[in-house]
Amino acid sequence: MSIVNALAGIAVKDIDAAVVWYEQILGPASRPMDEVAEWQLPNGGCVQVFEDGSRAGLSSVTLVVEDLDREIAGLESKGIRIGEKSRSDLVDVAIVQDQDGNQVVFAHAKSDALVS
Repeated sequence: MSIVNALAGIAVKDIDAAVVWYEQILGPASRPMDEVAEWQLPNGGCVQVFEDGSRAGLSSVTLVVEDLDREIAGLESKGIRIGEKSRSDLVDVAIVQDQDGNQVVFAHAKSDALVS
C-alpha cells in the first residue's frame, strides 16, 4: 500500500464557532478557505474542520496523546465536558463532543506499536 498519511475531516454547522472550540484543543488554525480550518499534527496527518450543515454532528476523530490525564485536566480547565472514559490494557480513552455533537476521542496507547 502506498498511503503515507491521513487527513481527518469533521463536518460542522458554523465554521467560525467551531474554530473557536477546536482552537482550545488544537491551537491556532490555518484557514485555507473561508469554510475550512485545519491543523497540521506534529508527527504527520492533519485535522480539518469544514462547514457542511447536512453532515454536521456525524464525524468522529481520534487524537493520540502522550498523557491522557494531563489532557483531561486541560480540557476540564477550559470548560470542556468529558463524556465517556475507559481504560484497558492497550489503550485509555476519553471522549468529548463539539457543539454539533461530533465525537473527539483522546487516546493514549500503552504500546508504541499501536501508534506507529
